[in-house]
Amino acid sequence: MMKAGVTDPTGSLVRFSTEKRQLYFPTSSTYGLFDGEVGLVISSTDNHGDIHVRVRWLKPVLQTNGSYAEISDFNLLNFVVVSSAHE
Repeated sequence: MMKAGVTDPTGSLVRFSTEKRQLYFPTSSTYGLFDGEVGLVISSTDNHGDIHVRVRWLKPVLQTNGSYAEISDFNLLNFVVVSSAHE
């Protein structure tokens, strides 16, 4: 259940932003290979206002180990919402 005033992002189209990641998580890796990648939020959880999303990428994202990520989990603060499912 989402905190009051926060819309559930499930079903929204989002774009990963290394700029937002650096802003909100300055001591963490920027995950530069994800920058600009677009995906669909397939689920989300709200842990006391800290919203995490599971994203299915529209195009699998190449990882540093040579494999591809089809689904990833990140804090919602790492993303720009391209299109909200609830607008």
